Formats: sequence, C-alpha cells, structure tokens
Amino acid sequence: MKSQKIATCYFRLPSDLKKRLDKFSKSVKKPKSHLIIEALELYLNDQEDEDFSFAIEALEELKSGDLKAASKKIDKVVKKLKK
Repeated sequence: MKSQKIATCYFRLPSDLKKRLDKFSKSVKKPKSHLIIEALELYLNDQEDEDFSFAIEALEELKSGDLKAASKKIDKVVKKLKK
C-alpha cells in the first residue's frame, strides 16, 4: 500500500463474514483494515477492467468483419465511457 491520506469508514458486516475476517486476520497476522483495503482494491480494479471487455469484444467483431455487431458494441463502449 502506498502512503496516502487515510479516511475513516464505518460499515456493518454480516456476523458470519465478520467472524471469517477475524479468523483470517489472525491466521495471516495482518490487520483487518489492511485485508479489507486489499480486497476493495482488487474488487474495484476488477470492475474497472471489466469496462475494457466491451471494447475488446467490439474490436474482435471488427476483426471478424461483422461490422453491424461491432457497431452495436462500439456504441455500448462509447455510452459506458461517457458515464
């Protein structure tokens, strides 16, 4: 993790998930906050990468020569990127 400003965040967890987090934190000897930050970073990075899957699909359609399908997918990419 990079050194950066830290903000406090409070949230509720289902009790079974909290127990799992407690147990895992002890087993890997890392603070729960560190594990939650790592998990959020991985999840958010994965979600951001998903945006590119639309673009990749559109490029694949272009390569295959199906311009109609590619055009529809490109429109979706443009719409999603404008959000």
